[in-house]
Amino acid sequence: MNFIKQICNDLHVLRRVIPIEYVKIESYLANESAEKLINFLIVAEDHRYKYHIGFDLIAIFRSILKYIFYDKKEGASTIEQQLVRVVICDYRYNICRKIKEIILACYVKSVFEKKHIALIYLNIAYYGTKYQSLDAILGKYDLTKENVLENRVCAEIVARLKYPEPLICSAHRNIQIEMRVKHILYMYDKYSRNKFFLI
Repeated sequence: MNFIKQICNDLHVLRRVIPIEYVKIESYLANESAEKLINFLIVAEDHRYKYHIGFDLIAIFRSILKYIFYDKKEGASTIEQQLVRVVICDYRYNICRKIKEIILACYVKSVFEKKHIALIYLNIAYYGTKYQSLDAILGKYDLTKENVLENRVCAEIVARLKYPEPLICSAHRNIQIEMRVKHILYMYDKYSRNKFFLI
């Protein structure tokens, strides 16, 4: 019963917060840089984004297999799930949280457009200690939402979703970010050549 109540409470939060956040990104939707950032987000975090209903069964199954056979933890969260997590501020690592996140992600997908979901997530995501929004991380590069973004900058921004930048960035974290940037640029180039982007 407590689990159902928690879902209802979080659903109320999503219904209240997401429309407010949509208003903040509405004028940015038609921007070419927004489109590019969304595509970088998709190749880096959720390349089956346009095909699933809020959760990715293939990614979940693969993650379970890797944990069983290799004792390796791998993320399987979709962009919808990541948005839910950020909005409701629930970062606990347990099965109940994951199930709740999937249910709420399906709701988000059923009510909001995919492009809007991705851009809202990018706008409110955590990129590091000093970079707790898209405006903040763009400021790191002396850019705003009005600027044209180079591929490298898009990759660096999206890389910090997986490896947020701490206040004092260690050599190890810098290497993690750089390797992630290279991987994202490679994936973006690969999908661009295959004309993958339709969102």
